[in-house]
Amino acid sequence: MRRWGLILLAGAVLLGAASASAQTPLALTNFGQRLDNEDARMAGRGGWGMAVEDSTHPGFKNLASLTAVDKVALNFSAYGDHTKSEDAHGERVTDRVFTPDIRVALPVIKGRMAVTAGFVVDRSTQYDTSVDSTWTAWDDTISGKVQFLRDGSTFRVPLGIAFSPRDGLSLSAALNLQRGTLRESFYNLFQDPASLTGFPLYQTDLLVQEDTYSGTSATFAALLRPVGRIRLGVSWTPAYDLDVDRKIEMGGVAQRAHDHMTYAMPAEYRGGLEVLLQDRWKAGADYQWQDFKEFSGQDAWAADMETEHTLSMGIERIRAHARHGGWDNLPVRLGVRLRTWAYRMGGNQVHETTFSAGTGFPFRGDLGQLDVALSYSMVGDLADNGMQSRVVRLTISVTGLERWW
Repeated sequence: MRRWGLILLAGAVLLGAASASAQTPLALTNFGQRLDNEDARMAGRGGWGMAVEDSTHPGFKNLASLTAVDKVALNFSAYGDHTKSEDAHGERVTDRVFTPDIRVALPVIKGRMAVTAGFVVDRSTQYDTSVDSTWTAWDDTISGKVQFLRDGSTFRVPLGIAFSPRDGLSLSAALNLQRGTLRESFYNLFQDPASLTGFPLYQTDLLVQEDTYSGTSATFAALLRPVGRIRLGVSWTPAYDLDVDRKIEMGGVAQRAHDHMTYAMPAEYRGGLEVLLQDRWKAGADYQWQDFKEFSGQDAWAADMETEHTLSMGIERIRAHARHGGWDNLPVRLGVRLRTWAYRMGGNQVHETTFSAGTGFPFRGDLGQLDVALSYSMVGDLADNGMQSRVVRLTISVTGLERWW
């Protein structure tokens, strides 16, 4: 129980740090950018995990794999970003910490059935910027700043069940409670000429717009083991509607307005392959596809929507159990991910390439593991998109297992 207490305490600390000060400007369109919510084990090998099945290190990317879980499993992941963004106006360096994924799995019939729940952040934007400005009021000139703030995320709460009707086949179904809030604010910050501090002392709200999202989706998945060294995983999330309540408040001439709209979200498809190689090595790949050209509900976005697809691939040396094996016991993971974003910037597709590496440290008695991954991402292109970002990310995940009978 002491181990569980430490895990939960660490999770609470990470959640407390989840708010971010800034994010790449490429995420300012639509819902923002897709987050990497896989755990550090998957992140280290490029992000693949649809065909993973492991009783001591469960993967939640394909819920059908959870039939292998024989202990209560708790997993949470967090990462820190250091992002350098560049556009025609110069460079911007930002840092943030995020906790996008918390999962729990409970075996009901060992080897046959398990239930699961979690909290998963899918897309997010945290961004703020300000520009020095001046205003003329009669014969006076007033200086200050114009500030823009954008903050919000869309997330889901998956409630799922996994079942294995026969050896070599596992199926799963999940009901996803889709929620989120996106808030955009414009401010004028006026400087008092008599102030000695140099900071703006007066603030006027120009516009505050807040969108609240609510909907329900479902995800169906399968895990196949046709031969001993190969596993296949697939999932399908059918198209669903996302209700949006919009509230607008304007300063100056005070005004409030409310609006309601419905976003039609496109279906999402995922597939994955895992191949066991010689000795302790295995390789794998995942592919994700979602056609946002079929999105509807916001006409202003229609011209920029794009088909989002992601190819994740890599290799992993699984850990050994040899006594006194030292560093040779530890896992080694290498991977690459190629992604096309769901919308265009500057009239062109946004491409993202990520290289990653990672390892892990098991807990005593195979009752969990601490995993770490380091990655480097190249997002966008200055010539094609008008801006680009380079992201260094450290991902940390903790998986804890506890016997419950």
